[in-house]
Amino acid sequence: MALRSCAFHADFFEPETLQWGGWHYASRIYHHLLTTEALTYNSWAIFQAAYPADINPHQHFHIPPSTHTYAPTLLPSLTSRLSNLSHPLITHLCIRNFALTFTDLTSLLCIPTLGALVLEQARPGGLSEITSRHFLDFARAAREKGGLQRLRVLVVCDFGLGKGVVLRGMSGFPALRLVGVVNSKTSVMHGEDVAGWRCVEEDELGKGVNGVWNASYLTSEKKMQDLYGLAGARGGEREGGERSVSITYGGGMGRSMHEATAWFVRDHAVQAEEMKKPEVGQQRVEGGVAKKRKIRTGKQMDVGSFLGAFK
Repeated sequence: MALRSCAFHADFFEPETLQWGGWHYASRIYHHLLTTEALTYNSWAIFQAAYPADINPHQHFHIPPSTHTYAPTLLPSLTSRLSNLSHPLITHLCIRNFALTFTDLTSLLCIPTLGALVLEQARPGGLSEITSRHFLDFARAAREKGGLQRLRVLVVCDFGLGKGVVLRGMSGFPALRLVGVVNSKTSVMHGEDVAGWRCVEEDELGKGVNGVWNASYLTSEKKMQDLYGLAGARGGEREGGERSVSITYGGGMGRSMHEATAWFVRDHAVQAEEMKKPEVGQQRVEGGVAKKRKIRTGKQMDVGSFLGAFK
């Protein structure tokens, strides 16, 4: 009876209260919540603050839409809660079947632990609320605020944006390694390549990424976690030590078989070459001293003659 009562009121505990009782008693409440599928985000956050090393290293939640509307009414509350999470926890977030606006996108900048972000845009009436200019402004706002510094995976679905807009906008994010662009309008997927990015096709990484994304037996939470791991392996990181929470907000999203999907990874060789190029107007340096420019004798002009030209 006492266990059920504690589990029922788990959302109202304080981390200090759980720590005072010790993990021996707190673990019984925690496992009871897991077995009865009654663990909420609030109760998980309390256990995470009290015993981060003892609870499950990877937790996931699904938040259904509160109303029959394309407006993500719960997004402000969700981003406010996720903004309180701290390193070394990683957050994976999937927002699906909402007509996201520019304001909705910028609200994600307050989540410091965001590692994988999947945005599946609803397009009521066939139109998206996000234009190319909106997306580029969102990317610039993130750079100016120092947001999304740990973002490693980004997937944008059915925004009607070309690959060039997405890749150019996100090139300034230091941790970003894998970008997926999904569009039902296949015409926008064509265009010139973007320096610093390479399209993943039939190589080993491409097969792994497409296998995860197209797997019908995987939940969205598991897909985000696996994509994050693949992107990390691409960058040489050792996986397994990071704890994560994965959240899917929204209802089901019926994907079309006629959609065009393309995956891109960082091309570090191209980026290294770009960094080596001297800036425009930069002086040549020889022997640690900036070399002065010489004026050819034929081009020299007396000051008096120069001024006399204006008489």
